[in-house]
Amino acid sequence: MPTHTHRTCSSPRLGRMPGPLWTPLMLAALGIAGAARAADVPAQADVGDLLKRIEKLEASNRALATEVETLRAGDDDAWLTEQRAAEIRSIVSDVLADSDTRASLQSSGMTAGWNDGFFLMSPDQRFLLEAGGMLQARYIFSSVPDGDSGVNIDNSYIADNVENRSGFDMPNTQLWLQGHAFGPDWQYKIRGEFASNGEAALGQYPLSNLGSGSGDFNLIDAWVRTQLTDDFALRVGQFKLPFAREQLVDAQYQLGVARSTVVEHLGIGISQGLELSWISDDVRAAIAYSNGGDDNVYGILKGAGSDPINSAWDDDTVDWAATARVEFKLAGQWKQFDSMTSPPGDEYAVMIGVAGNFQQGDPNFGNDDSNTDPNTWLIGTADISLMYGGASLFGSFTYSYMDSDAAFVEGGNGFGVPVFFDIGDSSSWGAVLQGSYYFLPKWEVFARFEFGQASIDGIDDITTPAGSGSLWNDNNLSILTLGGNWYIDGEDLKWAFDGGIAFSPVDGIWWNGENGWRASAEESEFVIRTMLQMAF
Repeated sequence: MPTHTHRTCSSPRLGRMPGPLWTPLMLAALGIAGAARAADVPAQADVGDLLKRIEKLEASNRALATEVETLRAGDDDAWLTEQRAAEIRSIVSDVLADSDTRASLQSSGMTAGWNDGFFLMSPDQRFLLEAGGMLQARYIFSSVPDGDSGVNIDNSYIADNVENRSGFDMPNTQLWLQGHAFGPDWQYKIRGEFASNGEAALGQYPLSNLGSGSGDFNLIDAWVRTQLTDDFALRVGQFKLPFAREQLVDAQYQLGVARSTVVEHLGIGISQGLELSWISDDVRAAIAYSNGGDDNVYGILKGAGSDPINSAWDDDTVDWAATARVEFKLAGQWKQFDSMTSPPGDEYAVMIGVAGNFQQGDPNFGNDDSNTDPNTWLIGTADISLMYGGASLFGSFTYSYMDSDAAFVEGGNGFGVPVFFDIGDSSSWGAVLQGSYYFLPKWEVFARFEFGQASIDGIDDITTPAGSGSLWNDNNLSILTLGGNWYIDGEDLKWAFDGGIAFSPVDGIWWNGENGWRASAEESEFVIRTMLQMAF
């Protein structure tokens, strides 16, 4: 604390006295002595004047003392203010430090924030919720030369005789929740998608548009997985069957605007059931017992007839179905194969995969009088993926065999039970080869060629709807696609664009209206697509 020192004066008679008191007394004594020597001025009058002067000096001294005390108090208050400020800063620092351990934008030891997605975690880390979603705004231009579909328009919703079509759509608007509950050994995922009007169906007749109210929210994934050991896990619910790699990779991590037409027809998609998986450093495998694969091999011509996604327990379309996939990692990390691209800087990685699906079932739709034998479906695939850290290469081959004693044309009988046909044995196969290259850190170009062939000996026996034979003209599928990607912020925010040309007419059985390819009797049909994607 500041101190104040008063000057002192010494005298043999008065000793040490404070300066403010000594000064007026000395002046008074000098005044008295001077008055005694002045004979012409009365002594009493001089003493009175002197006393008045003393009173004024004392008043002035008191005023000075008051100002000194005020200054002293001000110094004390300033010291207290600095001390309090330091204490407050210390308290704020402690609160912020505690807050950082509870909620932060970092993942380590936190309970809420962002770590490649929004998350919430209980303090004991037994419960984790990760929330995310995806938007894909897409534009497609489709051109069929001369506008000749070659399909009976009156009896098919898959084709038209319009030369050019174009427009915007939202093919993958998704929301998902995932994480673990009651400990890290129990994982879960729930994922849904807003469907476009064109995907809505009523009865057995999938009309192309049911109006603004038909954009439903459809369940895609809904499963629980428990970690049995460090290597084995068991999953139950609705999930992607372990088959084609192109389908196992989520939509936001695809190389082009859309997946290949081959995998859209020869992939087996999503089903409901049980899956046992095993993983090691270099090998992983999964086997599933389910409601069967999604039969889209011949488009609206159903040779197996199974449509398992979101099916009810009493849907007996499939009697039994088993699916298995094995993958061999020759180099790199497993997580690199969650995407179809390989950004610059990633390490070299190679993976080989083989898979198969075998199922049997009678799609009688509750009609016990159909007297049809079960349909048998056997399909297998093999693929190879190479990641070069700035370039990628992928190739796959898929073969499908069906023995269809109860085939039918979807929607061919309006709202009633479909008419079944024995078309005997049929087969289809397809191959995909695609590669990509980063010519700038955020810019990538890619090319994809796909080829497919189908053999359906009994298709001429199908008489409902009339003209169904025109669905298939024994044309090979042959499509070349070129495009690129601008990774604005990785794959979470990117702009994709591509264009494709079909060297052979696209048969009705290869029709893929979702991705822009229309049934056509003309060569050189082409499709241009572009898309802005945001995933969070």
